[in-house]
Order: sequence, then structure tokens, then C-alpha cells
Amino acid sequence: MDYEKTELYFLQKDVLRYFGDEEGQKIFRRAAKLYAELVVTTDYKNSQTLERQLKRLIYPVLAFYKTLLTFGYKVPNALGIVRTETEKAARESASVLANQMRPLFPYRAFRRNIKNFMEYKFPSGGWESAGLRARGKKISFQIRHCLYYAITNKFGCPELCGVFCDYERVAFAGLRPQIECECEGTLANGHEFCDFHFNKGTRRERAKEKKKL
Repeated sequence: MDYEKTELYFLQKDVLRYFGDEEGQKIFRRAAKLYAELVVTTDYKNSQTLERQLKRLIYPVLAFYKTLLTFGYKVPNALGIVRTETEKAARESASVLANQMRPLFPYRAFRRNIKNFMEYKFPSGGWESAGLRARGKKISFQIRHCLYYAITNKFGCPELCGVFCDYERVAFAGLRPQIECECEGTLANGHEFCDFHFNKGTRRERAKEKKKL
């Protein structure tokens, strides 16, 4: 599997634009090599969802970040570059969610299928959730073990975890206006768990979106 089959399929073109042809090619080849090494040396525990998460998003981002550090880029600069690329992927993910939510997808259907949604976004092979409550206009749950947090710590770059948190924040914006997502605390920010809340969008926001259709 190569970068073209990941959520960062556009990375090579962007890297060449950022760094020029010569250095850009070196950076991209090194990132692609590291990505391939991660892919073939991982035990996916017979979980297709876990394998998908690692191959399509986590490892491409991790490999690019570690490569920038190897090339001498300071942490703040490397994080900024990687965050820009990751948010670009997140906006595409948000667009997919938005298309899935149209025509106006009822909140109650989302609430009814919340366990399937959680398993898709946070597969049990890498994440551990607790405290699921789905009542009325509010859905809440906690993530007590996070694959983003575990992997970034394992590879000595815990600062990268926040980039993945930002990815989810941007991607979940695609649920609007029917559903608003909030995360009041994260493991990356020192909390005991990630505290997710999915709330039914307000009538005003839903009406505003309906006018756009």
C-alpha cells in the first residue's frame, strides 16, 4: 500500500510544492519507505477496521512527521506542516459525512446507530469506550484508551496526538447541522479520557442548512 491509497493521497504533490523538487522528493521517498515499513511490521489483530485506521490515516501522518524531524525540521514547524496536510484530509472526510447526512438525515436514526458509528470511527481493536448514553437530544461517551494516543506515545511523539484530535474535530463538522459534536477534554490534553458529546442540532441551524439545498 502506498500514499496514493491513503487519506494523504495528495502528499507527494504538496511536498514538492513546499520543499521544491530535489528536497521534496527526498522527503517523500523517506516518508513512503517508513510508511511501508510500519504497514508490513504491524499485527492488526485480525481487525479490518483497525487495519484500515492505521493504514489510511495514522501511519501516513506518523511517517511524514517522523521524516520531517529526521530532515532537521523543528517540532513546531513539523507539526504545523503535518497539521495542514491532516486537516486537508479531515475536510474531505467531513464532506463525505455531509453527503451521507443529505437529504436531511434524522438525528434519531444517528442515535439508533450510534454503536455502529463508534465502531467505525473508534474500532474496539484500538479504542476503548465507556459510559455510552443516548437519550433525547444528547449522546455522550468516553474514550478511555485511544489508538492515536497509544501510537504517538509508542513512537516517541506524543505531541502529534493533538493533530489527530484536530482531524476528528474537523471531520465531525460534516455532521452539521443535524448533529453537533463537542469534545470537552482529551487524553492528549492531560484528561483521564476523551469526553465526546453529540447533540441534536438546533432548529435554526437545520433551517439555515435547508435553505442551501
